[in-house]
Amino acid sequence: MRTHLPKMLLFFAIAVIFLFACSSGVVNLNNSDVLQSSSSSFDNNLPPAEPNIPGSSSSAIVYSSSIDVLSSSAIASSSSEVSSSSAESSNSIIESSSSVAASSSNSARSSSSVRSSSSSARSSSSIRSSSSSARSSSSSATPIGPIGPLSCTRTGLESAVNSYLTAIAAGDYTKLPLTTDAKYYENDHDAKQKYSSGKMTYDKEVAFGEGLWKAPLKVDFHRNLIDVDSCATFTEIIVANSEPQYIFGARLDVKGDKISKITLVLTQKGDWGFNAKNYLNYSSKEDWSELPVAGRRTREQLRVDSYAYLAYFDDSTKVNPKPPWAKPCARLEGGAYTGDGGCNVGIPQKTPLNPVSYLADVDYGMVVVFLYFGGADSHWFRILPAGYRYIHTLTAMKQSDYQAPK
Repeated sequence: MRTHLPKMLLFFAIAVIFLFACSSGVVNLNNSDVLQSSSSSFDNNLPPAEPNIPGSSSSAIVYSSSIDVLSSSAIASSSSEVSSSSAESSNSIIESSSSVAASSSNSARSSSSVRSSSSSARSSSSIRSSSSSARSSSSSATPIGPIGPLSCTRTGLESAVNSYLTAIAAGDYTKLPLTTDAKYYENDHDAKQKYSSGKMTYDKEVAFGEGLWKAPLKVDFHRNLIDVDSCATFTEIIVANSEPQYIFGARLDVKGDKISKITLVLTQKGDWGFNAKNYLNYSSKEDWSELPVAGRRTREQLRVDSYAYLAYFDDSTKVNPKPPWAKPCARLEGGAYTGDGGCNVGIPQKTPLNPVSYLADVDYGMVVVFLYFGGADSHWFRILPAGYRYIHTLTAMKQSDYQAPK
């Protein structure tokens, strides 16, 4: 027994060294796999670079983006924890005789951490997808979209708007797909018309290449209304961070596969309540995104609701049906903002307002009414099931020229 003892000790020592070597190799392999998996999970789920968009179609988008960044930070933190856990595993194996057990325990913790990181990545991806969906549902927060064939479909009319935005950014009307007899109107504060007539005719025709076409425009924000029934669009366009400043509503009428008429309600410095910076600030923060089917009014309901608001200016006691007042509701007028306290404040009486025409977008709860209110005017409504949510008004009239109706 004693004769064989040295050999047995030598054999035992070799076995222990071999066991340590195998255990260390397994753990190193696990560590490598964990780090590679964590790195891959982190790299593949970083938030994509966002376009430089001035303003958001809604606070929900900003909120989603913030969560996205936090989720990515959580992924990085999880990845760091995996690396730290793996390093501790290696040290534990070298220093402890129970190396295999320690390796299994630490590997399990690393695997759990990776799963947590993967879950965070999926959550981050889901949030990014939701944010992207919110952006795409509201043209108010997107850059100029693609230009395809024009038609009376939503996609075709959006292409018409995108072609117009591209053309004014270049200051080149030849980029537009125009009919041979296309007309262009700029109704601004120099278009003199009689208030007493109660009529609004868009008759200030401007030659293509003149007016706003003389110089490129840097559009800071825009939002679209698409009316497939009328084959026309209305776009709120804000130029606030360059000179001269403008806020205008552009109506495009499409005929076949070309634009047949462009009509602007053009407001500028000196006009009623004009403040482009304020208008940009308030409008860009509002949510005009697509409504669920159950929350949509019919085209006729949108018209009736918008006309009821205008009728309220004449005699509020005789309006039938009543305007769908609701809270919260905010009115933006040239740059003045009522806030969410309600939209039935500051409305005069004995001021008859006669609508000339309207466009409606049922999917988004939008309706815009064109009229004359001391000057060319547009009233644009966002109407939810509860009633009015936002009302934007543009009046192309010098504030100094206003005369109250008699």
